[in-house]
Amino acid sequence: MFKEALEIAVNDMFEHLGQEVVFKSRNGETKSLIAVIKQPENPYEIGESQIVKQVAEISVRVADVNPKIGDVVEVNSKKYKIFEEPLLEASTLIWRFNATLVGE
Repeated sequence: MFKEALEIAVNDMFEHLGQEVVFKSRNGETKSLIAVIKQPENPYEIGESQIVKQVAEISVRVADVNPKIGDVVEVNSKKYKIFEEPLLEASTLIWRFNATLVGE
């Protein structure tokens, strides 16, 4: 019962906060799905220097895709590449990962 209620809540969140994206895996597969995207500009550190790079925190449903480092998410005219290992949320229904802007 709890699992069903959680699934309903997650689906509701994606329906109201999500946007349609195109997910492209490293092996060339393309899939349209709904993702929740936060797009702050965060400092990204390389050694002792800091550069400001647009990094998006992206959430997708486990039922939709299994993201990996190197996969690309296209939203509107922006392309984001996953640069760190996606994490499975405690609910086991959502993948969350960070991706950096690689093109517009």
